[in-house]
Amino acid sequence: MASRGRGASGRKSIPPAPKLPCDVSKTDNELSNPILIIDGHLDMAFNALYKRRDLTQPVQVLREREDPIRGDVSQHADSLERRTGPWPQKAATVTVTLPEMRKGRVGIMLTTVMARVQAPTAATHNSVRTQAVAHARGRSHLHYYEALEREGEIFWIKTADDLDKSVAMWADPKDDTPIGLILTMESADPILGPDNVAFWAEAGLKSVSLTHFGANTYGHGTGTVGGLYPPAYPLMDALAETDIAIDLSHASDLAFWQILDHWKGPVHASHCNCRALVPGQRHLSDDMVKAITDRGGVIGMVFAEQMLSPFWNWDNPSTHYANSTRPMKAAIAHIDHICELTGSTDHVAFGTDLDGGFGRELSPIDYNTIDDLQTFLDNLRDHGYAEKDVEKIANGNLIRFFKTAWKG
Repeated sequence: MASRGRGASGRKSIPPAPKLPCDVSKTDNELSNPILIIDGHLDMAFNALYKRRDLTQPVQVLREREDPIRGDVSQHADSLERRTGPWPQKAATVTVTLPEMRKGRVGIMLTTVMARVQAPTAATHNSVRTQAVAHARGRSHLHYYEALEREGEIFWIKTADDLDKSVAMWADPKDDTPIGLILTMESADPILGPDNVAFWAEAGLKSVSLTHFGANTYGHGTGTVGGLYPPAYPLMDALAETDIAIDLSHASDLAFWQILDHWKGPVHASHCNCRALVPGQRHLSDDMVKAITDRGGVIGMVFAEQMLSPFWNWDNPSTHYANSTRPMKAAIAHIDHICELTGSTDHVAFGTDLDGGFGRELSPIDYNTIDDLQTFLDNLRDHGYAEKDVEKIANGNLIRFFKTAWKG
């Protein structure tokens, strides 16, 4: 096919992107057979504090506020025209808010404290210079979630009993049913050292990745080739005294294997796709998939162009582009691949990252807001997945993982 050819430069030709309006309105989904979805990776506090978004509002309210086209709001501080970002476009049009999650029965989320220390590079737009600042920013994320809990917007999940209660709420949800929240951390920089682990465990932290983009406090992450730094090992020893799992997302290849060599506790990859299908270090090799799943881990599928398109290589910025070309069902190939490697559907989940800064522009072309994830479940059914397997992917695998990981 012409779209798979190469030009004189050797770069793959990219299919033309559809036009994506900033202001998209639609009627509510008619959910014929809705089931609970657990999203294994969102960055809600980042969106609220860094992107200046009131996530208790419907998506359309935020889009109208941020719309760079409308003259009456284009000079507003929240206008997307006044923003910059790490991707080849400014917009990052919002797709995830709490009302949209309720409409789509995305009733439980793993959501992050995200504040990384990173040496100056081209991708330091949301990083900080010192670990003290990372700790302070991380605590601001924690306080944001506490405020949502106070308002009745979320139900904090800290124990297996809490998880059961949240699942029960979503068996017969109301318009104001609180979203279940499992607290995670993307890059361990906010943890000041082993003696600070107890604070975060008491606060409700249940999963942490040691690294993120670049080289961070405890080691090397996405886009680097180094491994762990010495402070990572006593940190892991302190984490082992809690029920906090380690998330292997965003570990460099060397750091990935060093973590598994040292850490004997629960592991998962909250938001990773398959390197066999999409090139680049950001994804998991087949050996990595097997290593995680052999230890009972679950891998969350990311619904972003840069994680689904074989034309996008994380290791080669010249392949990056501005708008999505692939539908949600492109994620099915990654699910198929993991199921074929492991011989079961026990190790796949959602980890969409759909509020991770890239927005509607780099989300699947048939995706508008997070309530469209129920449509993806229909894609799985149409692809031949039995209902019991659809339910495992939607919620069951993550429920099992955390119940196994938690000590009480």
